[in-house]
Amino acid sequence: MNERWKDLIKQAIQEIGPEDKPSKEETLKRYAELIVRECIKICSDVEADSEMDLSDGALVCMAEIKEHFGVEE
Repeated sequence: MNERWKDLIKQAIQEIGPEDKPSKEETLKRYAELIVRECIKICSDVEADSEMDLSDGALVCMAEIKEHFGVEE
């Protein structure tokens, strides 16, 4: 895993507002939303930068997401 995970949890807490003292559930929900948004953006960038067919694009998108978050199999 890379530092992006830590950045996203900090962002989630900041967006909710520390003064609101968010619950763990609220923080985790926002954290998950931020991860999903990043994944969508990565796939959108792959789609915009390529002229490959859908299955090739999906494979590239999966590889890009893994690399972005430092996920190893």
